[in-house]
Amino acid sequence: MKIAYLGKIQISDTDLPFLHEAQQMADITYLLEVTPRFLKGPAFNIPSIYPHTGIFKATEAYPELSRLSGFIDTDKFYVVNTCGRLWQLKSFWTYFLLLLFLVRGHFSAIHLVWPPNVYEFIIYFLRRKMLLTVHDPFPHSGLDTFIVRLRRKVAFALIPRLIILNEKQRQGFIDYYHIAPQRVINSRLSCCTYLQTLLKGDEQPTLDYILFAGKISQYKGLDYLLPAMQQVHRQCPGCKLIVAGAGDFHFDISPYQQLDYIEFRHRFIPDSELVELIYNAAFMVCPYTDATQSGVIMSAFAFNRPVIATNVGGLPEMVKDGHYGLLIPEKNVDALAESIVALWKSPERVKAFSREIHEAYTTGDVSWKATAKKIVDEYHKQR
Repeated sequence: MKIAYLGKIQISDTDLPFLHEAQQMADITYLLEVTPRFLKGPAFNIPSIYPHTGIFKATEAYPELSRLSGFIDTDKFYVVNTCGRLWQLKSFWTYFLLLLFLVRGHFSAIHLVWPPNVYEFIIYFLRRKMLLTVHDPFPHSGLDTFIVRLRRKVAFALIPRLIILNEKQRQGFIDYYHIAPQRVINSRLSCCTYLQTLLKGDEQPTLDYILFAGKISQYKGLDYLLPAMQQVHRQCPGCKLIVAGAGDFHFDISPYQQLDYIEFRHRFIPDSELVELIYNAAFMVCPYTDATQSGVIMSAFAFNRPVIATNVGGLPEMVKDGHYGLLIPEKNVDALAESIVALWKSPERVKAFSREIHEAYTTGDVSWKATAKKIVDEYHKQR
């Protein structure tokens, strides 16, 4: 059977590791949406858009993507490309071309990873073949708009099978959207193994700072982390925090920009730099105020770096408390400071967490190989 996997640049750090394993088990064609709005993401940094609209072999439109040939099957890698100033209007045509591509390709299953935008609705003609990975069972704070709600309600009503990535939010998701339980498939994310291919050299990590990385958003909890670092500094003056990522701050960060133990890299962070930052960090901090899953945590685990995270959403299923890192209450500056101090002062405990992460995510039941096998089995149910 043939499967079409419709990916998005903004979650490519999870798409690529899944495809790396799943393409060894099934005939999967990867179709990546590229628009002027989305040229950069966790695994892509496209300098300029291909000046034609349509469906193209990825490595022909973007030769720089040939670097992925050792990780995924680039012979089955296409871009769904829309260019120009009025690209959102043009996208209605692009997705008509995609519909024709899917029909002519005689795909047995179509795997989506994001609820289709309005201009993508035409592909619902093939909805009976579809599965959708629901990365966010509920929208994050500040992102719950009318259009987002519309897209989600349409997708959850029309797509026969929905893949959810954490057990904690499963029942709430089913109840809120009135979904038959048999339509919801349990799965999970594994670590971002794609990033491992970008690590250069074999130098020992410096482990001389802690790291917050990812797009700056209100729900990420930086307004709790930064004051917590002031407390940490009084007890551990050698502990430095790096904040790396683009986005908008919803509070005044100027008092913290003057502190020599907090470094801001307020811009898009390319993969090569992200890999270096994670590899040399002692551990990472994810003080989110609400969450579903976290690609940031999975990026940390790719290099066996423990994580301090808040006990919200699906994070407790990812960060096994006392084994892969520490879980703390959300919106709690004191608890955040205490957990950072505790790990910073206990490098042997950090090493023990790293060993457990490596064992679980390399060969255990949370590895991509185990996850991919379960999803590929679901593809076969489309027959």
